[in-house]
Amino acid sequence: MILTADIGNTNVVMGLMSERGKLESRLRFPTDKRRTVKDFMIGFEALVNMHHFDFSNVEGAVVSSVVPELTDSVVQSLRIKVGEDPVVLSNKLELGMTIDIDTPDKLGVDMIADAVGAINEFEGNLAIFDMGTATTCSVVNADRVYLGSIIIPGIVISQDALTAKASQLPFIKFEQPEHLIGRYTVDSMRSGVIYANAAMIDGLVDRIVDELGGPVTTILTGGVSILIKDACRREVVYEPSLLLKGLWDVYHMNHA
Repeated sequence: MILTADIGNTNVVMGLMSERGKLESRLRFPTDKRRTVKDFMIGFEALVNMHHFDFSNVEGAVVSSVVPELTDSVVQSLRIKVGEDPVVLSNKLELGMTIDIDTPDKLGVDMIADAVGAINEFEGNLAIFDMGTATTCSVVNADRVYLGSIIIPGIVISQDALTAKASQLPFIKFEQPEHLIGRYTVDSMRSGVIYANAAMIDGLVDRIVDELGGPVTTILTGGVSILIKDACRREVVYEPSLLLKGLWDVYHMNHA
């Protein structure tokens, strides 16, 4: 089994994975840049003990972090608990794909993990939408070349901005609306969240198909994508564990 740590802008997700994409246990807590090495050690101990495992069952660890202030603390905590340095995801590792963009060092490692997970699951041209703090779309062609991305304000950020700036619009719970054309404010806002994002995905993929000159497999993962997938008119594949699968693949390609 391997330990995984996905340090995102909104949440830190720790996982204990027994096989590709299969979590034996998971812990999720808000990202806080004040967390210490000891805090993360306690988290990993709780994760491993959750199903009566111990660290003798753990062969190694892999880290994906878009919060540099926390990366060293997580790495140190894993070094202490596992007894060796974790694999820390970056564009410099063996990934099974070529990154062909102008600034590969600036590419988010979460997007790299998504792409690695996708190319080992699907063939052909891929458009990978990860709906988290930001909504990102990574485009990989059939030759396993990462061509670039599209970055959009995430659903939660957009909704928070809307309610903060429009005093008569309430905070809402993300749920399926009763109708496309809402008959009261909350349902109208839910319709905007669900159907506008689905239409965005449909429209962007249409344009990606035009640019690549061939069919594209559309993959949705992360955040509220489970609510969006059924509202899309294009065929989409929902892969909630895509990033974790990518971390598993990266670990096994790079662990000495």
